[in-house]
Amino acid sequence: MGDMGSMRKGVLSLELVMVLPILLLVLLAVVQFSTYLLATQAVQAAALVGAREATLPGATKESVHAAVGRALDGWRFKGSMGEDAVVIGPQGWEKAPTGQSVGVVVRVDAKKAATNSLKYLPGFAWTDEKITGKYVMRRE
Repeated sequence: MGDMGSMRKGVLSLELVMVLPILLLVLLAVVQFSTYLLATQAVQAAALVGAREATLPGATKESVHAAVGRALDGWRFKGSMGEDAVVIGPQGWEKAPTGQSVGVVVRVDAKKAATNSLKYLPGFAWTDEKITGKYVMRRE
């Protein structure tokens, strides 16, 4: 009877050793994709704020960039955004008449925006992936 109990404990330990790495990978994948989705929502919200600013009378490129920056306050990728991270269109949008569409596109590197906890597994690492948020509104 004592031998069966110790054998059962050994089987449970072996099962744990076999299943634990898979469970940890699943947990890391959930964390990685959750932070990616949160960053995607933040970038989309920043594009909305930038588009709203661009539609206001007297808006400038600097005011749109500042609005996008305020929308991304607190996010770790805000400081790593370059000048080309925010694109406003079409050309001459500052002088566009009331009712014309104005769009704002915000692009951020996925590596800087989301955790990269699975970077050593093929197919799960963020390489040159960009998170893009785009919003179009009509000028006031």
